[in-house]
Amino acid sequence: METTRPDWLTDDSDTTKPSIARMYDYFLGGSRHLEIDRAVAAKAVEAAPGIKILIWENRKFLKRVGRWAASRGIQQFLDLGSGIPAGGNLHTVVQQLNPSARVVYVDIDPVAVARATELLADDPYAAALQGDVTEPAAILASAPVRELIDFDRPVAVLLLNVLHFVPYAAVEPAVAAFREVLSPGSALAITHGTGDLASTDPTGISKVYAEAFGQMTMRDESAFGTLFGDFELIEPGIVDVPQWRPDSGLAARMGPVNCYAGVAVRP
Repeated sequence: METTRPDWLTDDSDTTKPSIARMYDYFLGGSRHLEIDRAVAAKAVEAAPGIKILIWENRKFLKRVGRWAASRGIQQFLDLGSGIPAGGNLHTVVQQLNPSARVVYVDIDPVAVARATELLADDPYAAALQGDVTEPAAILASAPVRELIDFDRPVAVLLLNVLHFVPYAAVEPAVAAFREVLSPGSALAITHGTGDLASTDPTGISKVYAEAFGQMTMRDESAFGTLFGDFELIEPGIVDVPQWRPDSGLAARMGPVNCYAGVAVRP
């Protein structure tokens, strides 16, 4: 157990329960995690030895999506469930292509928001706020979103590796609410855990996460596809995360990480 309270913890941080954001920070080599988070991470690795690869592949996917969206002229980004900032954050990726690209990070974890706010102190085009993806109206009405995002112009919304932690029935209405405000030319990028691609029983990792965080539900390809509504999936469609427009041939040689990825645009 930690003998002293780390100075990066916020006053409203709950240290009696594990945090998804802090656990992912541990997997990504960060320093903002507690023993309770590391204990869940150890159980996750035991249940699914490839879990760390999955989390790193999601980070790489985020960068590829950011570059893709920025290269097609999208200048506004809403990263929902963004987590504690790690290497290659979305704003650094897209602002390399467009220095005035606007990014709003949203996470339910106060440590994630505090760290992002600290990093973005000198960036007038990026901000972070604490929010719950199941409460889209509150997120869309927040000051950072209203000040930085113009929904009359194309926006890229990212929901990466977060929705499987949201109560199943709440996911589709929440994602639909975000889709509805997007103008033509906007993009929606989602990754979501699945059992379709697993070579072994995927219930082990689901149990670990459900016990730790109260919720973990995978989706098959059909259920995942419904999250995009009437948006048009771009090539290569719904694929395992590493297979979505990989930067190299390595993705073709690695086994599945059991997480679907897809990007769709509003025509």
